[in-house]
Amino acid sequence: MKKTTTFSIAILTVVLVFVGISSFVLADLRNDEIKNDTQTKTEIKFAKTILQNAAIKQGLSKIGEHQTYEVTGTDHWKGLLGKMGNPWPVNGDKLGLKFTVGDFDGQATVLVGNKAGFTAGLQSWDYYEKVNGKYSTDVKDDAGLTFILAAFHYFFEIGNRLLEAPFIRYAGVDSLNGEEVEKVFVSWGNEATKEYDQYVVWIGKESGLIEALTFTTRDNFKPTPAFLYGAILFDDFRNIDGILIPFLQSAQLGEPNGDATDYVHQLKLENFKWDGFSAKEIRPFKNEKAIGNNKP
Repeated sequence: MKKTTTFSIAILTVVLVFVGISSFVLADLRNDEIKNDTQTKTEIKFAKTILQNAAIKQGLSKIGEHQTYEVTGTDHWKGLLGKMGNPWPVNGDKLGLKFTVGDFDGQATVLVGNKAGFTAGLQSWDYYEKVNGKYSTDVKDDAGLTFILAAFHYFFEIGNRLLEAPFIRYAGVDSLNGEEVEKVFVSWGNEATKEYDQYVVWIGKESGLIEALTFTTRDNFKPTPAFLYGAILFDDFRNIDGILIPFLQSAQLGEPNGDATDYVHQLKLENFKWDGFSAKEIRPFKNEKAIGNNKP
């Protein structure tokens, strides 16, 4: 009994030390060259150019011609990690998602199953739900749904959004699914800090498209170790009115491995439509001040 107790205490001590260390050691996606900020103006310009070209190739430069977009699809969370991380009241049931272009106003509705009709949204980062047929912010804030709605919104527009960041650097050449990719590091400064995230964009040399993304999650709604980071694979691009939309988006831990069947969660679209509804539909609070692409 004494040995068992001692062993348990030892395990607990290790876990506490691990958690303590992990809360201070932040994931850092910079290579040494980026950390030292030794790239020339020519190299920096090259990084910005290939990121901009990828956005143009995908048609994302035309996104400003639209005001809203809506999708239907499923978000499946896989295995134990998926079960722990799933913010939805369902898993894999059909969802309807609506977003306005260029900000973080969005709304999700469960379309089938026992939770059909459940609706939650963000307006200027204020969380709301539909209660008894009316939209209300007088509900418990759901950090998980706030996070996932904002993340989906950002990833649909990722090429354009990241071009607005002030710190863009070339991150070298890599491979994905046996094909060569060029990587671009994007952030809001040259530090590993909790104040902002880091991204590495994986652009296919042959396709010219954003095929994957690695990213930190400084404001993750779950108490995960700070040194962990994620990736997302973009697949099944379809041309919707001149803009290529990835109908399959697979989130993974760590570096992207190119295998879309290996995921923590996966967004699979069935339909995508531009300007099928008015922005007012998902901005139910007339007195809410618009804050655009900013965070509160």
